[in-house]
Amino acid sequence: MEDEKKTAAEEPAEAPKAAEKPEIASSPAPAEQEKPVKKEAEGPLVYVGPGFKDSRLSTYGIFADGVPQEYKGTIYEKLFVPAAKLNEARETIKKKGSYLRIFYEQAKAEHDAKK
Repeated sequence: MEDEKKTAAEEPAEAPKAAEKPEIASSPAPAEQEKPVKKEAEGPLVYVGPGFKDSRLSTYGIFADGVPQEYKGTIYEKLFVPAAKLNEARETIKKKGSYLRIFYEQAKAEHDAKK
């Protein structure tokens, strides 16, 4: 009868069943997970930045081969969007403080500083 009087604290805890294990334990370690890779946009890109007479950049210019090499790594590169997202980008540029609006203004300021 003494065995029947054990409290919950004295009873051994049950091991979780295999089906009850959290998903996290079965996922690979962070070092084993693949890092996200920045993919090149598929299809033509549209430049949504300011147009310049002394440059091949014109607002809404279409670039079938992606961002031209001379603009890679510059502020202008951030103003190329997939053609499928052109309408969304146009709306975003209209909003003060949006990331595309900031890039647009930075591109314009950079070009004006070069003159």
